Amino acid sequence: MLTNFGCDSKAPPTPATTPVKGQILVQGKGVAGARVVFHPQFDVGAVKFAPGATTDKEGRFQLGSAGPSDGAPVGEYAVTFTWPEPTKNPDEGDLQVDRWRNKYNDPAKSKWKITIKEGDNQLEPFKID
Repeated sequence: MLTNFGCDSKAPPTPATTPVKGQILVQGKGVAGARVVFHPQFDVGAVKFAPGATTDKEGRFQLGSAGPSDGAPVGEYAVTFTWPEPTKNPDEGDLQVDRWRNKYNDPAKSKWKITIKEGDNQLEPFKID
């Protein structure tokens, strides 16, 4: 099933989504501000995207694709993570550095593979060292 968002009938169709919720745990505790991205391992059509979300203070998230928290299309995904940490660099202004030093942000090397199915998807927590 395909869905068009917006009023422009010439806009490429985007796949229908289904709700996806999860949690990121670091050393057994939820972390705020971590970013999770689901990289499709299937053809998503003309509109290229990767569903993503940012965690709340308990490490919980709801994926969004075409809009915040609208979920993700059914299919297989490689999952990546970053955890931005604001830093001050007097020469370059405010920067954000990944606390994990890009260790978990390459979809080709991700050890987390997830299948999203029709209906609500409540994922097991992602446990990160």
